[in-house]
Amino acid sequence: MDHIYGNIDLNLSATTGKKRFPSSPAQGVSEHTGHSVRESNTPHSKNTLKFVLVALGLLLLCALGGLCVLGVLYFNKGVSYESLSDQFTSAVESLSVQLHNATAAAEELKSQLDQVQVNYENVLSHVASLNETERQYEVLKVKYRTAHEVFSACKECQKCGQCGDGWKPFGVKCYYFSTDTLNWMNSSNHCVEKGGHLVIITSEAEQIFVNSSGETHWIGLNDLETEGKWMWVNKQPLTETGVTLWFTRKEGSDEPDNWKQEDPSGENCACLGNDYGDTHSWFDSSCRKLKKFICEK
Repeated sequence: MDHIYGNIDLNLSATTGKKRFPSSPAQGVSEHTGHSVRESNTPHSKNTLKFVLVALGLLLLCALGGLCVLGVLYFNKGVSYESLSDQFTSAVESLSVQLHNATAAAEELKSQLDQVQVNYENVLSHVASLNETERQYEVLKVKYRTAHEVFSACKECQKCGQCGDGWKPFGVKCYYFSTDTLNWMNSSNHCVEKGGHLVIITSEAEQIFVNSSGETHWIGLNDLETEGKWMWVNKQPLTETGVTLWFTRKEGSDEPDNWKQEDPSGENCACLGNDYGDTHSWFDSSCRKLKKFICEK
């Protein structure tokens, strides 16, 4: 019966839509408590669901933003890499072209330098040839002057006959070998007084003849006007006669050496031989020394 009434109460509650209170206090507290729990848990569950949805939405937005950023970075990286690659390729090509041009320029410069070297050698050869031609011209000029003097002397000799007392003939000239000693200047003046001048040596044959005495003598050569510029007494430079017979040494300086130990003014007059009997060569000596001398006319 209770079962039947119970069902009747359940049906009545459902029909009227009103809440049915429990028959016993214990049961009512339990059901009320359970009912209260259900009332309080419903809003909390909704808030949690909203929070979760919002969080998921934010996470989704962040993920989308990250993807966008990664896409932009990847795109920029690709563009930058391609740009750098293009720049590098362009730079390599430019350097290759410059290297090729520099190589061609270097080869052209080397060719020009080689041509300059050839031209320089040709000029040197031409200059050497000109110097040799000039030297031969000077030699021929000296020979011509000597031949002219000989020819002129021959004419004079046909008139004069003999050289005179104390003079020795050789070729077309006459020579006087002094027996007394004078300094160079007085020797030169004495030759002039005798109608001649200090000897001028223009050939090795003449050198051999005047050397026959075996003694040192003054000759007509000096550099009194300009040091190192040797002149004959007839104002003819030594370089024009084509004959130089200065003494040479194996060790030390050759003659003329302008030695100043005996005379501070130096050695400015030439003599045949020295005080030691070496009469085959010329020496410069102090013009103040007393020596024998040779005149010619």
